[in-house]
Amino acid sequence: MPDESQSGYSSIMNVLRPPPRTAAVTRRYDLVLRDYVGDFRIGVWDHEKTGTQRVRVSLTVTVEVPNRPFVDDLDAVVSYEYLIQGVEAFSRSPHIQLLEVLAEKLLALCLSPPQAVFARVQVEKLEILPQAAGVGVVLTGARDQPR
Repeated sequence: MPDESQSGYSSIMNVLRPPPRTAAVTRRYDLVLRDYVGDFRIGVWDHEKTGTQRVRVSLTVTVEVPNRPFVDDLDAVVSYEYLIQGVEAFSRSPHIQLLEVLAEKLLALCLSPPQAVFARVQVEKLEILPQAAGVGVVLTGARDQPR
């Protein structure tokens, strides 16, 4: 092994040595609402505008919280309840033509808590194509970071 006093050896070793670990101030976890199936007023065709269609909604929201142990108290966490209530409200909303519009509204819902930093929304019509379990769209989005 070369002597550390040799030219360049110390600087190379400093580059190769990992930086010291510091405690993270925040941590992230995901809220999930998976495979919610409901009847929605959605579609562009005339026959779709007179009733409802079965739609599957899956949401994943990454939240960032202080890095400390969880407290066994609902008020101390970001509850997935806002996702359930929001999806149910959209299922009762006036007619929407496009899945993309519904997905965009759901994405805004997902990112509405200040702790939400990233979200993935998947929305599928279930009765369009007999050969497929569903057809639809997936949108992702992140909270704008302050500059």
